[in-house]
Amino acid sequence: MSDIEEKNNYTLTDIMKEEPAPPGSYTVSIRAVTKKEFRIDYWTGSFLLASLLYLGFSGILLFYYFEQGNPYNSTLSIINNVYLGHLILTSHLFMAYAMIVLLYFHMFRNYFVGAYKGKFRWLQWLLGVLLFLLVYVEAILGYLLSLSYIGVSALHVMELLIERSVIGRLLPALSNWLIAVLIGDGSIPSTVGHLLALHVALVGGLIVIVAMVHFFLFEKSGPYKLGENDAKGAANAQAEEKYVRWYPYNLAYMVFTSIVFIAIILIFSAFFMQVLPAAYGTLEYHLTPFPDWYIMPVYKLMDLAGYGLTTGGVPLVIYFLLALLFIPFIDRYRGKGALERPMITVFGVFFLIALPIMALWGYSQPGLTQTRILTMAMWWGMTFVSVVTVYAMRFAKRDFKDEN
Repeated sequence: MSDIEEKNNYTLTDIMKEEPAPPGSYTVSIRAVTKKEFRIDYWTGSFLLASLLYLGFSGILLFYYFEQGNPYNSTLSIINNVYLGHLILTSHLFMAYAMIVLLYFHMFRNYFVGAYKGKFRWLQWLLGVLLFLLVYVEAILGYLLSLSYIGVSALHVMELLIERSVIGRLLPALSNWLIAVLIGDGSIPSTVGHLLALHVALVGGLIVIVAMVHFFLFEKSGPYKLGENDAKGAANAQAEEKYVRWYPYNLAYMVFTSIVFIAIILIFSAFFMQVLPAAYGTLEYHLTPFPDWYIMPVYKLMDLAGYGLTTGGVPLVIYFLLALLFIPFIDRYRGKGALERPMITVFGVFFLIALPIMALWGYSQPGLTQTRILTMAMWWGMTFVSVVTVYAMRFAKRDFKDEN
């Protein structure tokens, strides 16, 4: 099989052109798949869709009992006085956690196999990164709504980030407007009302719209074929495989796995009920405002010596997001396998190493600023491990092929 790079299509008007769908499909957006594609790693997108639907449903139920003028006590009331309220609140939280984990798995699985190459997959990837960012913002906004001690501390950090960012220094009027959008006039009803509008209407609405377009592009392109290095080989493999009709098989599989997934989250929630953090203003000894686990790596990044709020932490996060966003245009390798794209894979491995290290470091030493030497040793150490690991596997694979 020749190793020909699959070309991207940058003519956006071609997206709406009708293309022949596999047998058993209803439309281009309700596509049949082959038997080989009934694998869990192919269906992480459907789990994300199930997460989004459950979060919307449970969020509506919680909205009926939530009071923006009395956020903390109304959250306590949901826990103590609403029938199944504690389970709904906990499952809403854990489903958000599950969605973030799935998002990482879904994105980096596609990153390492090079699923952003070909047709309109580049646009699908861009929308996926945008969804990644929107889901993070949505999770943080939900994290702030109860106005607990930790939530208000995080809100103050967000205000500080805006004020000390490039926008805050060059465009102070825009910075003040962004802060006003976030907290309103500073009163509890105004702040929670703004957070609620952002969480439910603006960011939540954007997630739904972008997810629909993302799903349409996925169905149009079809599942990414692992191990195919050129368009001709993909076409031949497609012709030889037998497709399973979308109805009832694909639909039944998606619905069944989604129900099982939601049931697992509900069972886990029943055994590990959410403990609401202390209210803002509560005086307790040894009360450290730890952020949630998915925010902790960025939190720790902000207090490294020489890599703080404006000199390193924010730029590094922006660099990571931009690199991830434009990877379909940066990646000029012809092959699609992870070891055939070594420097792209090094970047992904570096991130997967850095994420847990920064989180564990944050929990073990919160707010403890490190020396520049220690920080540099950490970064270069992780870089060395990433490069050596990828290239050692690449050389081992090449030697294995030569021997056989």
